[in-house]
Amino acid sequence: MAAPSRLHPAEQLRPTHSHAEGAVHLALKKGLPPGWSAWHSLRIRTRDGYLGEGDFVLAHPDRGLLALEVKGGRIEQRDGRWFQNGAPMAKAPLDQALGFLKKLTRRLADDGCQAPAFGAAVCFPETAFEAPPTQDDLAGVVLTERELGWLADALPAVVERALPKPGAAAGPWMERLHRYWGETTVPALWLGTRAADANERRFQLDPVQLVALDNLLESERMLVQGGAGSGKTLLAAEAARRAAARGDRVLLLCFTQPLRKFLAERLAGTGVEVSTVSGLARQAVDAAGEAPPAQDPFDNRYWSAALLRAAELCEPRWDTVIVDEAQDLQDEAWFLVEALSRGKRLWGFHDPAQSFWSNRRPPAELFGRPFLLKRGQRCPPGIQDLANVYAGAPYDEAAIRRTLEEGTIKLLTPPSASAVPDKVGEEVDRLLAGGLRLGDIAIVSLRGQTAPGAIYEAGKVGRHAFVRADASDTADSLVADTFLRWKGLERPAVIVTDLPDGELSQRNVRTYVALTRALVAARVVAPRERMAQDRVLARFL
Repeated sequence: MAAPSRLHPAEQLRPTHSHAEGAVHLALKKGLPPGWSAWHSLRIRTRDGYLGEGDFVLAHPDRGLLALEVKGGRIEQRDGRWFQNGAPMAKAPLDQALGFLKKLTRRLADDGCQAPAFGAAVCFPETAFEAPPTQDDLAGVVLTERELGWLADALPAVVERALPKPGAAAGPWMERLHRYWGETTVPALWLGTRAADANERRFQLDPVQLVALDNLLESERMLVQGGAGSGKTLLAAEAARRAAARGDRVLLLCFTQPLRKFLAERLAGTGVEVSTVSGLARQAVDAAGEAPPAQDPFDNRYWSAALLRAAELCEPRWDTVIVDEAQDLQDEAWFLVEALSRGKRLWGFHDPAQSFWSNRRPPAELFGRPFLLKRGQRCPPGIQDLANVYAGAPYDEAAIRRTLEEGTIKLLTPPSASAVPDKVGEEVDRLLAGGLRLGDIAIVSLRGQTAPGAIYEAGKVGRHAFVRADASDTADSLVADTFLRWKGLERPAVIVTDLPDGELSQRNVRTYVALTRALVAARVVAPRERMAQDRVLARFL
């Protein structure tokens, strides 16, 4: 039984301006005989520096290789000279094929390889001859527009005419042809190297962000909207730094304590004041000597009252007020922000896709129309695509599957819920073996802070102790915390766990936030039955 035919590329042609080469590729897709392989645009460099390119190279392991030169347009021969669309050709078509063939066989010989036979032919896919050219060296080795329609029948005759009888072959010559063509180059950087590259790039502004920054610094009010990884927090910090550098008193507000800690460390020494909105409210109420009626951090009635009272107490003593993660602030918090920014500059940053509370959004009357950051840059393709499925955004399923095959994303299924911490610990060990540091890894729980039994309550996974996201030593530590407390933060490797057993409020938002924290690699750890309850992950199990 003959081996199947193989065409490279199988679907889309390599970049070319030649419609004629496209026609030949389509004909080969339909009519390449069994056992033959074909490559479009095979380029080589000989050891003595000569470059060469063959329009198409066809090869059969027993019969040999054929260099096929393609010439589009109207091809004519007049008075012994060749013309293409009326213009004289510098070289006869077959001479070009033979020149490349000479370089190719020399390149194979340099690698200890030789085809059993080799030869050259030409193809005029946009010219239909009533009779083929009579030039003797072309006799029987020309394919025209008419033959492309029945290539499977026409090609064997051309091969028999163009190639001598096969002799002895040497070395893996067909594999060498494919290597010269270069089908796939998959970067296989060590995890540690990828993490170092990601950490180096994470604080660099791209051109779109620089435009947004310039607009911010010239605007009294602006709301910047962008997806996870578009650089909102980076931009907020840099805008705060530059505003302070020009003499402004700057207040940078955020929603969570871990993000406040990160921003305060990043902006240390700049003069920028960093606070959570709730922390600022609590500070104002305490300074007024008004004892809080409750100490429970989850007492919504207390915080609503504290925020409203702080709006009455706080003076607008800052020139510029900046709000990060603005989609998470409740109405009472916006009363405080409005009071702080009355007559001052106000800049906000938000992502509607990360809004956990559907009834919360930045007030349009405070900002006006948002400036859009359209491109995410944090996550690698595949991870971002998987996150986009949860966000209802466009995604490439092939990229997700490719990333799963490469191991950038892994779905890990321990036998039971009780085995999850040990499985997470094992994965931490594997990531460390790949060159990551503990400070490069985060464990992100899909449960909230009031849910019992979350992984971050254990203090340890496998042999590794961890800290919460607002601990003093997070930079060099393994961190485990909730998805909400990881908003605005990122690490090279993120392990997502605590998937729910059954329905969960805002499940898609939780998973989207968790996945988009990853700069290099993402892992999801849950028993198989729980992962199967997730309609997105179930597709990839």
